Amino acid sequence: MAIKGKSRSKSTKAVTRGPKPAYVPVKQPFLARRGLWIGVASVLGVLVLVGLGAGFVAQRNSDREEALLEEMASSIGVYGDQLDPILAAVGKPVPPSGFEAFPALTPAVEQLEGDSAEAPADARAIVVTSSDAVDAATSAIDALQGIDETELIRGKGFSEEFVVYVINSKGNLLRSMRLFVEAGELTKAAAQAHGADRAILLARARGVLNVAAEVFSRGYADLVEAQTKAGVFEPSSVGAPPIPTGS
Repeated sequence: MAIKGKSRSKSTKAVTRGPKPAYVPVKQPFLARRGLWIGVASVLGVLVLVGLGAGFVAQRNSDREEALLEEMASSIGVYGDQLDPILAAVGKPVPPSGFEAFPALTPAVEQLEGDSAEAPADARAIVVTSSDAVDAATSAIDALQGIDETELIRGKGFSEEFVVYVINSKGNLLRSMRLFVEAGELTKAAAQAHGADRAILLARARGVLNVAAEVFSRGYADLVEAQTKAGVFEPSSVGAPPIPTGS
């Protein structure tokens, strides 16, 4: 009999191992993350530096503007001190910020214009008044020409507006004085003339006098604006005594 061999044992299938457990980090709360606060600190640091820099710049600009304003006040103060005696000799302030030059000339012209048998003009007094005005205006011209306003404002970094006010103030005041000289001469000549000649001279005197007053007002207004820019303008008092005039 054939001997039956032993049957082969059935092979067992290999069991696949499961995945190894992996470490899963625990998520930190958003506000507890270190990187967040590092970023925040960096941003805050930059903002602080920017703020400090802006503050330094603003302070430096403020100091510079304050120093410039003080320099403007000093320059316009010197200029005003030179103008004060000139203006005092030709007119009087009109509160709060005006000035009337040669206040006696206009009434003199009006007297001659209204001359009649019933209201005769005092020709002699008008000649004296006109002559005084001519002398005062002539002296003012010489004094104004002696003021070097450009030396007070050149190369100091003043604004163009301030510089223009200073230059125009002297220029207009000087032109007005020359016109007042002409108006005074015409008024004196009219007082010494008669008839049609007086009428012609009076018409010219009136026209020149009006222009002179207008130009003077512009010059004085420029002076006030320059003083205002420098922070030193002080309105004249209503109760202030009149300034002696040579008119």
